[in-house]
Amino acid sequence: MKKLTLKILFFFLVSQGVAIAQNSQIEWGEKVLINNVPVFNDLGKVSEAGGTAGRHHGMFGAQYGRMLKLANGKWMVGYTVSRNNGYAKDPEGGLELEVAESSDNGRSWKKIATISDKGRDLDNAQLIQLPDKTILLACRSVRWQESYRLPVYRSTDNGRTWVKLSTIDTNEGKPGELGKPDKGVYEPHFYFLNDGRLSVMYASEKHVTDSVSYSQIISQKISPDYGKTWGEEIWVAYEPGHNSSRPGMPVWTKMKNGRYIVVYEICGPEKCNIYFKTSNDGISWPVGLGTIIPDQLGGPYIISLTDGRLIVTSNQSTVSISEDYGKTWYKTTPAWENTLWPAIYQTGKEEVGIINSVRRTEGGHNIQVRFGKIKK
Repeated sequence: MKKLTLKILFFFLVSQGVAIAQNSQIEWGEKVLINNVPVFNDLGKVSEAGGTAGRHHGMFGAQYGRMLKLANGKWMVGYTVSRNNGYAKDPEGGLELEVAESSDNGRSWKKIATISDKGRDLDNAQLIQLPDKTILLACRSVRWQESYRLPVYRSTDNGRTWVKLSTIDTNEGKPGELGKPDKGVYEPHFYFLNDGRLSVMYASEKHVTDSVSYSQIISQKISPDYGKTWGEEIWVAYEPGHNSSRPGMPVWTKMKNGRYIVVYEICGPEKCNIYFKTSNDGISWPVGLGTIIPDQLGGPYIISLTDGRLIVTSNQSTVSISEDYGKTWYKTTPAWENTLWPAIYQTGKEEVGIINSVRRTEGGHNIQVRFGKIKK
């Protein structure tokens, strides 16, 4: 009778969306270093994001890694590095992006390119490959409280060289004009729609000064020509009457059942908990803030495995799995004890890799990926 009662309680909790710890479904193994920018002895040499030279004494290192499996079987990664005096002290300074590739399924990496936008901070790299094998990289390009852009770069030589293709969204002002509150655009994430068109989601603060104000929303745009031009803004995550809620950092994918799912943090009153929504076509999304995913906090990332399971991770370091397209979630063994802007990818039939900005003992972060075996 006791076992039966516990079983009934278990299924009741699952039906209510409560996360239940089950046996590990991911067995984590090796860690691979992708980038470890040297620590500079000159404490004022390298800046932190925001253009404030020396704020972290040259200890930024590398952060915010995002990977892509190419059609030729190689993996590519983009991440943020800080190697100069920052645009506040150097007109040509600012955060840069590095691109690296792996020919052995992520076990070793070689830097192949650097992308800079002189006098601006680049960050939030995200990659996608088009049907013609062209690679696009979207990011944010910022002069804080003054100029916010979401540029798209294109490479036709497997990431060796990059040229600017377009701008998804922008907000331009005089120095200090776009602050208090900030009015920026951030964190673009590409995906393809059912009809093959390229689409992108991102976080936008541009509506904070509208007559009906929103501190931040998740926006979406669709390109009819693979990133050369972008259509009208679509509102994905917001809720009337909750103008202080801040949905941000969207990541979206298509599930095995044909529907789309997007995950995002909501800061402000929701304290950066992670929420999600689903859509039949990846274009029409229900109004509201969405549904919470338990045990996740800040900077989420989601993948849909080939077997249909969903895996979510975030800055909480928790790894959560859903076997019913998001209706219920349960925790499995985390890959890291301390995560910053993690992202997760399926790297083999029974393997995933989580890329992470790993804190260094000497200060700042480096970029590592850890591989795990998926269990049934």
